[in-house]
Amino acid sequence: MRHLLLGALSLLVIGAGVYSYGQLSTSAPNFQWTAQELATLNSLKSNPNPATDASNRYLHNAAAADLGQHLFFDKRFSRNAQIACASCHQPDKQFADGLAVASALATGTRNTPSLLGVAKQHWFFWDGRKDSLWSQALAPWENPLEHGFTRTEAVKLLLSDAQYASQYQTVFKSALPSEVPQRLTQAATPLGDLAQLQAWKQLPDTTRQQVDQVYANMGKALAAYMATLQTPPSRFEHYLQQLNQAETHVSTLNTQELAGARLFVGKAQCILCHSGAQLSNLGFQNIGSGVIGKDSGRAAVLDELRVDRFNCLGRFSDAKAEQCAELNYMTRDRHSVLGAFKVPSLRNVAHTAPYFHDGRFASLEKVLAYYVSVSHDATLEKDLPPINLSADEQRQLVAFLKTL
Repeated sequence: MRHLLLGALSLLVIGAGVYSYGQLSTSAPNFQWTAQELATLNSLKSNPNPATDASNRYLHNAAAADLGQHLFFDKRFSRNAQIACASCHQPDKQFADGLAVASALATGTRNTPSLLGVAKQHWFFWDGRKDSLWSQALAPWENPLEHGFTRTEAVKLLLSDAQYASQYQTVFKSALPSEVPQRLTQAATPLGDLAQLQAWKQLPDTTRQQVDQVYANMGKALAAYMATLQTPPSRFEHYLQQLNQAETHVSTLNTQELAGARLFVGKAQCILCHSGAQLSNLGFQNIGSGVIGKDSGRAAVLDELRVDRFNCLGRFSDAKAEQCAELNYMTRDRHSVLGAFKVPSLRNVAHTAPYFHDGRFASLEKVLAYYVSVSHDATLEKDLPPINLSADEQRQLVAFLKTL
């Protein structure tokens, strides 16, 4: 019941980010768009269709989402029994944490992104080291800086808890032999320290396969819950609706915000990366924010992605090989993605500070100032063309970003 109440609370909290449409502006009722601008603006409409993931057949299974919700808020799945997924992805902070970098068992090096709308993304983590939401959901449990748990401990806890075991069997229509939890006497994982790795190797092959199957299914349940976390409607969305209904006598956006929208799709070139229904091209760009030798971004994880046993092509995926296009056709050229990080969605961006993979900027104003200054670096010309914006134009663009 506690988890259900938390879930209900999370829905109320998400609503805190919704803009009121009650006060409409009449200061820009006749703002004129060219046909090309209008088409580009309409290309930014959110996609009302549910997220899809061929590798997770349970993504929209209500019982799986209920199991996943319980797992999401359960602090027992951590070394000190004090860290849950919700510790960093807090409902009252847009399912982020408001910190520059994540802090759980220890302080990390990456910013915690919001989970609102996350199921519609293609790659996960700032470097895209996971190709599905369910495989991403598993990683923090075994990260020594985050939960510090192991997969045998996670699986044993699930199967030893009567409610979890019942939920698991209901969703996945299978139950492991009763002796499996009894075999899991040590903290074991292929990703841990030497003792944990040795304990993993000592398990029988069949037991390791059974553990991995349950562990993968736990990730799929977590993903099913996260797929219910949707980005709230925005003033920009409402403006597009008005625009397409020819309601030219009134506008939810004022003159400054509309001028910013024109910059977004034009002079400022934001649209080159922040395009489509996700306000992201879902790719990776080098914008000069990486530190070569310390954090090289996408380039560091290409090999890891291909051999990940929980990837789209792995035995625990529900997808056919031909449904794993992103993984099949991703670049293998490290140099081309050196220093590149995932292009984040700009939906709800005004409420998800701080920004960048390392949370270095506390405001949108500082983000924009960075782009204007760094875009003239010749080494970044491929990914970041020069941007020349006056102080007034920067204010206009920030005003527009706050409507998304």
